[in-house]
Amino acid sequence: MAQYSHSMNKGIHSKKIIGLAFLILGIFFLTDNSVAEEEERIKIPVHLNFKESAIFSPETSGDPERMAMEEKYSSHEQNPGAGTPADTRNKGDWTNMGEWQSDKVLFDVTLNNVIFNLWWVEDPDDTDYDAALDLRWTVFVEGVEIFQFTDEQGRACEETRDDPCEYSQSPTETFPSTTLTQGQYISLKVEMKSFQSIYIYYDNFSRDSGMKVDADAVKFGDTSISGQTLSFEFVEAWPTDCNEAMEGNFITLMLGSGNELDNNLQKSGYPKVEKGKKYILNGTEYDSEKITWFIDDEYEKLEQTMISFSYARKSSSTAEPTMINVADRLISSSGDEEEGALGGLPGFEFAAVISALFVTSFIRRKV
Repeated sequence: MAQYSHSMNKGIHSKKIIGLAFLILGIFFLTDNSVAEEEERIKIPVHLNFKESAIFSPETSGDPERMAMEEKYSSHEQNPGAGTPADTRNKGDWTNMGEWQSDKVLFDVTLNNVIFNLWWVEDPDDTDYDAALDLRWTVFVEGVEIFQFTDEQGRACEETRDDPCEYSQSPTETFPSTTLTQGQYISLKVEMKSFQSIYIYYDNFSRDSGMKVDADAVKFGDTSISGQTLSFEFVEAWPTDCNEAMEGNFITLMLGSGNELDNNLQKSGYPKVEKGKKYILNGTEYDSEKITWFIDDEYEKLEQTMISFSYARKSSSTAEPTMINVADRLISSSGDEEEGALGGLPGFEFAAVISALFVTSFIRRKV
């Protein structure tokens, strides 16, 4: 009977230990999840470009040879003869140059701190007047106006059509903190007034007219190292073609030695762009983009590298690249991770190891 009682007590004790183990794992799971969610919501500068067909997108063409869209606009009128010389002009009324609309966001995004920019030039065939260009920018969410900025400083640009000027201005008024909920879109209308015709340019590598915002529209995922390869995952609120960013060297790997890898000089098959793991954001699963670089130098310390993340060329005047420390996001140094919910929780493997060691030592003391 004593032996039976001892066995029963031992069984109850083992169940308590197992329960404690799951409790410890649960604590680590919840802690890592909250930390990961907090890290995911860091705002970065995102430039929304005017694209062909009135599309508004973070994507920039990675082909430097792609010709920019060129369009000509005018608003000026000849003055009537009553009291003014008939050969003089006025700027006329506001002329709409277009309204560009984004895709619907895949998850909630908060926007702040806008900068408007436009590549333009005065009509070189009209030398009688300076343009004195005025611009008006109107932002909409789901077609409802949320902000308008009017700049009537009368800008000039007497360059050639092959070498236009860049207008870049942060509004004097405060842009309201704006949340796009899942499924909503944002759009931007641009209007002009001028004493002469102007040309505007957009949608290529160096003529990135549009609007910069600070937004939590990109969620950085796991980073892993396997041999001489390094992989990086991210989830986007506005889907883009990642291959464009790789061709243009917008997303690059900065080595610990100080060198930046040129994506176009990687060995055959790299950088590799593919679908990554699924991540859960606000209760919804999303596929991630996964980029894998190959590092030729086998002595390079990959855990000391940085990822330079941007949707535009590094010299963009509006949106600085975001630098991501690989060591901060490193989850593994032995190989590719399996797809699943745990893959989206940096540090889970470490938590599981600690818990296992703790439980093992606890059992040894009690048995």
